[in-house]
Amino acid sequence: MRILMVTSYPLAGQYDGTAMLSKQILWGLQRRGLVVAHAYLNLRQPFRRVHRGDFDGSPSYTLPAHAWVRGLNQIRRDHPFDLVHAEHYGGATRSYFACRRFGWPMVYHVHSLLGDEVERSRLGRGPVFRWNVAIEKRVCATAAGVVVLGELNKRVMVEEKGVPADRVSVIHPGLDLSPYRQSGPPTQIPGIKPDDQVIMYIGNIMHPNQGVPILIEALTRIFAARPQARCVLVGGPVEAGEAYRVRLGEFGDRLIVLPGQTPEQIVGLARRADVLVHPRLACRENYSVQTKIAVYLASGRPIVATDFGDYQRLLGETGAGLLTPVAPEPLADGILRVLSDPDLAGRLAAAARPVAEEHFGMDRNVDRYLDVYEKAMSAGPR
Repeated sequence: MRILMVTSYPLAGQYDGTAMLSKQILWGLQRRGLVVAHAYLNLRQPFRRVHRGDFDGSPSYTLPAHAWVRGLNQIRRDHPFDLVHAEHYGGATRSYFACRRFGWPMVYHVHSLLGDEVERSRLGRGPVFRWNVAIEKRVCATAAGVVVLGELNKRVMVEEKGVPADRVSVIHPGLDLSPYRQSGPPTQIPGIKPDDQVIMYIGNIMHPNQGVPILIEALTRIFAARPQARCVLVGGPVEAGEAYRVRLGEFGDRLIVLPGQTPEQIVGLARRADVLVHPRLACRENYSVQTKIAVYLASGRPIVATDFGDYQRLLGETGAGLLTPVAPEPLADGILRVLSDPDLAGRLAAAARPVAEEHFGMDRNVDRYLDVYEKAMSAGPR
């Protein structure tokens, strides 16, 4: 089986959650022995030439807008593929035209819901948003298969976007768990003493749906109750961290911000956490399960998260996380419970890695993707 992965962003040098999810899938397919080519459909530099490079052993093409159709067709002549794996709405909407013209089956991998992302800052949205919505409707009407990251997203694809339920699969964001299976010391963090209790958040600290301001508000109560408590935000941007320190007032010096950390560095940092926190909001954009929770579970540390979407099944029912309402006070209560109850912390930590293996391990997820691919090639485009 040969796969063409199509993205609207480069893969090399990118560490945000969207790009990392794409790379984890590509690496997982490579390890299984599949032939995978990659095409980055670039919109911002429409007059550049087609460029062929390499990404970790796979041919990687950059195609400007004028070459999206003919360039993909040329790739197929050079690297005959069986289907197009389109990452995120950008990869799907940009590769749609070639898939439609040449009858290639497409598997649309939905990272998050389109309407919550494009032109977020524009009141009423603009032509880019309308164009993407129109083309994504065509993608949903013709895709041979759709993969989503959560059960609520599947409901949207079926009930709102008209994709038959048997063509929609839920596969949680996969992660190579091998670095987390290896033992090693926790990373020493400047400003953190050996007896400090570390509350840690990993990811973008400014994006609205992540709910970091809820955590910051909860910290005031936590810091007052636990003198040894410190909070480490592993992510950026730096200016957001400075603003959070100001909001904490007298407790500002207990907040440490570590931007620009690579996935390899995050493995060691997470080992130092006494509790990992995900205070995400209860909103439509969070219908998707994020890679963040895969990292948390793989780290084998106690988790406190707000109760929304798939987290009830993944964390609550499995005992791998303590869930709280989406508000600062109950979040503070949950974190304080874990920090003050070693038995509870131990139970949460012990339950975490089995959930990571079952639902997020890329070795198992590859089997799930292969099953989707087989069905998509058998069914073909709608």
